[in-house]
Amino acid sequence: MAATNELLIQKVFQEMLKYKPSMQKMLVADDEEEESMDPRLLGDLIIRSFPWPIGVELRRLFSASTRQLDRMRLDQIFKTIERTMQFISFLMISQLWKDIKEKNLSLTDGFKKEFGDRIAVLSMGNYTWLIRAIGTFMQEKAIPWFMPEMGENFDKKFYAALDFWVPERNEIGHYQINLTNEEIEKRCVEYEEKLSLILEKLAFIAKYKLVSVREIKVIHPKNQTAKFNHIIDVLSSSDSGFKAQELEETKYAESSSVLLMKSLKTIDEYLNLSPLVIDTNSEVIDDKEKFDIKKDIFMYTKFRGDQLMYVGTEVTEKCDLRSLHNYGNLVDQFRDMLATISG
Repeated sequence: MAATNELLIQKVFQEMLKYKPSMQKMLVADDEEEESMDPRLLGDLIIRSFPWPIGVELRRLFSASTRQLDRMRLDQIFKTIERTMQFISFLMISQLWKDIKEKNLSLTDGFKKEFGDRIAVLSMGNYTWLIRAIGTFMQEKAIPWFMPEMGENFDKKFYAALDFWVPERNEIGHYQINLTNEEIEKRCVEYEEKLSLILEKLAFIAKYKLVSVREIKVIHPKNQTAKFNHIIDVLSSSDSGFKAQELEETKYAESSSVLLMKSLKTIDEYLNLSPLVIDTNSEVIDDKEKFDIKKDIFMYTKFRGDQLMYVGTEVTEKCDLRSLHNYGNLVDQFRDMLATISG
């Protein structure tokens, strides 16, 4: 691990320990060098503690190929912050959607129109607006967050830190200005510090688990209460080999969905991120129309002509996901979200 990542890793790890002290037990330190833990080990713990869409970008940022202060590293810093903001905005949208339905919240006409315009085609600027606008609304209405730490950490300083990236992304990230090697090096150092600040503010996510509901089996013995066996994949890993787990409950979560859970011991409290985040890993390729489907975790990017478009977290080529077995359900869910929030 190059020194370029070490300060970020140390700062973020120390913040994560505040929310998840058990991470300390996962470290194997030399008795004589307890204070100088191998940053590669700490980096791996951080990658596995963030939900996959963020963790996979950190894996790339911490990799050997981005050690140099060059254009590749600068681009990966942008990619990491963009994916982080995208994921956080999806968490906030999912809670707002849920709370409007359950608590009969009312939004202003201005908010509804702006939301409808921005959610149609997402960008760095739209993520920033969504995070600030939803955060401000929840604070003004004193609505408790699914993750209470959001209320504690999402303040004016945090929003200002997000604002920095929009003009930078538009100019530098989209190659609208030319930079010398010296300018690139300086920006790599500066942007790493700014990325670190945001990741530190989001360190509380280590307490939660992102999972994909692969299957729900009904178990109903004679004269006994039915139980529901949830087969889930935990979407936090240093590679895409997600850990499978089973949960047997007397109630059930939504099928074929991606959930943020407070605990892997029970499905009592979760936030459903579908159709904004979807998992195609369990899709059975049983038809020629499905041959173009790639197995990955996908993030929503735009809704055009009644078609949902996604970007993969590992897959780089474009994928047409319309042949997914639950694609119709995903479109229906998206339309319901639009009608609920901006209708």
